[in-house]
Amino acid sequence: MSIQKLRSPLILTVALASALAAVSAFAADGDKSKIKGLITSVQGDTIVVKDANNVEQTITLSPSTTYKKTKGLTGVVHEKVEQGALIPGLPVTVDAVAAGSGFSASEVSFKSEDFKTAQQVQAGLAPTTARMNEFGKYEALATAEVLFDSGSTKLSGTAQSDLMAFAAKAKETQDYQVVMQGFTDSTGNAEANQRLSIRRANAVANFLQQKAGLMPGRVRAGDGMGIAPDAGSGSNANARKVVVKLIVDKGVQAGK
Repeated sequence: MSIQKLRSPLILTVALASALAAVSAFAADGDKSKIKGLITSVQGDTIVVKDANNVEQTITLSPSTTYKKTKGLTGVVHEKVEQGALIPGLPVTVDAVAAGSGFSASEVSFKSEDFKTAQQVQAGLAPTTARMNEFGKYEALATAEVLFDSGSTKLSGTAQSDLMAFAAKAKETQDYQVVMQGFTDSTGNAEANQRLSIRRANAVANFLQQKAGLMPGRVRAGDGMGIAPDAGSGSNANARKVVVKLIVDKGVQAGK
């Protein structure tokens, strides 16, 4: 008998065995299974459990599903609990019946020690997640508008008084930052107004650092915005201004 003839039945046997293994990996409706793994998601009456093979199994809970919290090393002692005890991160054992593409649970059990650990993780994770989501989002705690005479960058007595009060509030705020934007009215040409708006913003920044005592690292360089959006046409005293804001990073503040 040739080697080729010996090979053919062997290949056929291996292929058949592989096919049978693949078929057995899929449970038919009504087949009972015991699924052990970690809950990764809880959505209403559906949980997702990642099993030992790192495969996520979708499991449906029903009014007839029972929930047990076991105690001790043997797990013999247990108490009944409610469905609400199921939380992400909790290792569970599920007695389930195959149903369609997922499973229906008859019983879900977990260890008391694992439940406490999952609770602690959830308690610490929620505020941490919220804080991380807030990083880079700024909240304005105070705003001041400093007005200028036409073509001028000189701070009036009223402007200086307003900035001193603004600085006092900043000093009472942890991890504050100060941002500002300079504007002009619509008289004159655009290039000149752009330069003037920058000079006005710089004048306010210098006063806050040199006279009002704010830390240079906390006062950002002023932005020159040119003509104010609400300038209208001609001379407008309310458009000749610097808008100053006291801001904090919401993510940093959430960690305090």
